[in-house]
Amino acid sequence: MRYHLATYGCQMNEYDSAMIAQMLARFGAVSVSSPENADVIIVNTCSVREKAEETAIARIFQFKPVKQANPDLKIIIVGCMAKNRGEELLKKIKFVDFIVGPDQYRKIPELLELPKRKRLAFLDFDLEENYVGESAKILTPFSTHITIQRGCNKRCSYCIVPYVRGPEKYRLSSDILREVNEAAAQGVSEIMLLGQTVNAYRDGNETFASLLNRVSEIEGIKRIRFTSPHPRHYTQELLEVLTQNPKVCHHAHIPLQSGSNAILKKMRRQHDMETYYGIIDYLRSADPLYHISTDIICGFVGESEKDFEETLEAVERVQFDTAFMFVYSPRRGTESFKETEILTEDEKKERHTRLTEIQNAITLKRNKLMLGRTETLLVERLSSRDSSEMMGKTDNFKKVIFKPEGNVKPGDYVKCKIDDIRGWTLRGTLETNE
Repeated sequence: MRYHLATYGCQMNEYDSAMIAQMLARFGAVSVSSPENADVIIVNTCSVREKAEETAIARIFQFKPVKQANPDLKIIIVGCMAKNRGEELLKKIKFVDFIVGPDQYRKIPELLELPKRKRLAFLDFDLEENYVGESAKILTPFSTHITIQRGCNKRCSYCIVPYVRGPEKYRLSSDILREVNEAAAQGVSEIMLLGQTVNAYRDGNETFASLLNRVSEIEGIKRIRFTSPHPRHYTQELLEVLTQNPKVCHHAHIPLQSGSNAILKKMRRQHDMETYYGIIDYLRSADPLYHISTDIICGFVGESEKDFEETLEAVERVQFDTAFMFVYSPRRGTESFKETEILTEDEKKERHTRLTEIQNAITLKRNKLMLGRTETLLVERLSSRDSSEMMGKTDNFKKVIFKPEGNVKPGDYVKCKIDDIRGWTLRGTLETNE
């Protein structure tokens, strides 16, 4: 049995695809890069924005001639769009065989043995399904993702995730640590812990902070990253671990969405700017180069010019290293979709342009602060522009391009002096291998 697996969306989807791949490997299936050579095609989809669904559907329709050429081929849609659109997809895309929601992935291997052209959807939430005992396929020989929490309880007014991923569920800490140990035994040194609200994690007396400490004690693990935290769940215990445990990287993606308390309340974000600033100030007081990235929505329904100005003020105050900035687009199925917008698309785009110009200048300024420093890089790959150079990341998530010497390879840790910047790209000179 040969399978082709296409993944769209977030790192949670990447992890789920890697877990499905491991399930299929136990079943005896092997991965193929070409859909034309596959017996089954699995498309893991995103539903966070309508554009993401349109992209996935367009890609699925590209498989139609493959199906026509091979009627025995099975096509399975999984992920958030599968849950969101459900059996509608079976009606709309006649050549698809199965629709499988995020809590039903264990069914996939057995679906491959069902009779030809038996078309089914498996979409129910399962509050008990945490994929205990499952491990994901290692993403690279040195770094991988591990999900510790699924679903979300926040129900932000613009967000579809709680409706497609369900309520929060937390993996047993013993199961997480088993998977980390397995990865470390295979040579993985960097772990990215994943969750929709990852720092809300709990398992009895185990908190996210204590889990970070336990992961750091596993032999072979040198770096720990995580995404995405929620401002509401930054406890004092967690802040101390983030700034005092040397294996927890000085990088956090903390969604802002808006700098206006009025809009945050309208979004049902469950935090205010005073809380947000408190987190940033604590992290940056411990390390002025602590990398903070974020998400920002421009032109949210009801956003006034004053609200937007407060967002610009927040961006200037926080000095984000990077930001993902989006023009607000109503998402069918969410609370905000029902509201009447006061801004035109052009007005929203104009705000996005203003925000982008400010953030781009800050990003460059933050990158320049790295000049002259000697940093430890985890080497990830060859440079995409020059195969004689390599790219590695610092602890605080900055990409650095450098000329390798000797037998430097992906997965190595090297020390580089950062001595140049071209555009936004840092460049360094190799000093030593660790």
